[in-house]
Amino acid sequence: MRTLLQQPIIRILVAYALGVMAAMTVSEAVTELGGIAKEFHVFEHSQIGLIMSLPSLMVALGALLAGYLVDRIGDRAVLLTGAVIIVIGDIAVVAAPAFHLLLAGRIITGIGYVLTAVAAVTLLIRITTGKQRNMAMALWSTFVPASFLLPFLSVGLAEHFSSWRAAFIAHSVLTLLLAFIATLSLPRRTAEEKAQFSRTRGLRAVLRSPLIYLLGISFGADAFLQTGIISTLAPYLSKRYSVPVIEVAHWNVVAMICNGVGCLLVGALLNRGVKAMVIGLFGLVLTGLPALAIYTLPLGFAFSIGASWLFMFGSGLLVGMWALAPVVTPSRESIGATSGLITQLTLVGVFLGPPLFIAAQSSGNSTSLAMLVISGLVVCLAGVPIWLRDVNHRPGRDGVTSRHNTLKSHS
Repeated sequence: MRTLLQQPIIRILVAYALGVMAAMTVSEAVTELGGIAKEFHVFEHSQIGLIMSLPSLMVALGALLAGYLVDRIGDRAVLLTGAVIIVIGDIAVVAAPAFHLLLAGRIITGIGYVLTAVAAVTLLIRITTGKQRNMAMALWSTFVPASFLLPFLSVGLAEHFSSWRAAFIAHSVLTLLLAFIATLSLPRRTAEEKAQFSRTRGLRAVLRSPLIYLLGISFGADAFLQTGIISTLAPYLSKRYSVPVIEVAHWNVVAMICNGVGCLLVGALLNRGVKAMVIGLFGLVLTGLPALAIYTLPLGFAFSIGASWLFMFGSGLLVGMWALAPVVTPSRESIGATSGLITQLTLVGVFLGPPLFIAAQSSGNSTSLAMLVISGLVVCLAGVPIWLRDVNHRPGRDGVTSRHNTLKSHS
């Protein structure tokens, strides 16, 4: 059994699954917001949005710090520690007797989220090479939409047990199980790898690079739209077309699959020579038009669901641009720090999306929701300078070539 768990594909899937569990610290609350608000008598929409967004705030604030810990302690150790902290946070939420203590539990799960997510992607980079690494990174770009699948699939779980706490208990059990499998499967770093993989090398160059900020801001805008719309779509369509919320939530499973397909398709298209600019523009159109149609046109329930699937597919094309992260990396030694900064900027969008969309929805004005969509699309255009660059450019390769030529000239 231990030999089976140590197969490369199993290791990739275990690290990815823990990343999904980390991102689920946000999405596990999306179907339970109403129950939580009712129990704790919370009627302020911004406070309800905080229930979902607090974990992503921890990532937005702490991704680089988490990367520093990964460098000092090791990705495997931080990954397992983060998973345990997630479980502790879930337990704190379940046991919370007051709303402010529930929010404190959500902060704890957020700390676990940032540690687990940063460590997971670092470990994936460490244990893969070449085409296998490209596949692993394409898979990694789907970890946020994948984190919404289980909550939407298990939306009836809390209703079955007559408590929103069931969703958090289920999440903690799954996370703990995966952490146990990870202890048997995931390898520790060798001394050579400790020197090679670092999230703090070249940090100054990363912080001074405008292209990294632009790519991260573009991802953040897409995440803003994605999490904002998906967190409000079920109650919005339920109220507008008089359908049960649980029915919309189940249809959202297909939307998450569409998003994952869009993410994975980016890698395949780039490998076939399709320009990143073409993919990005199609992504913007397929993201924007369906979202605006949902809020401004009387599509009916069925067509609104179809539009949400198209929206999530287009959003997947935009987030799949994670494949371009090496293009903006100043050097091979700073790939980790680049990923950390991009992650932080992305999670700013995740943090802002739900509360702003929930507030706009509560106003009862579709124009407010449409304006949020348009604003997000405009900010997504920050990625254009990167979409125009040569996707085959790799700083690490260029650096190696340069050093080789220098040594050759001296000899």
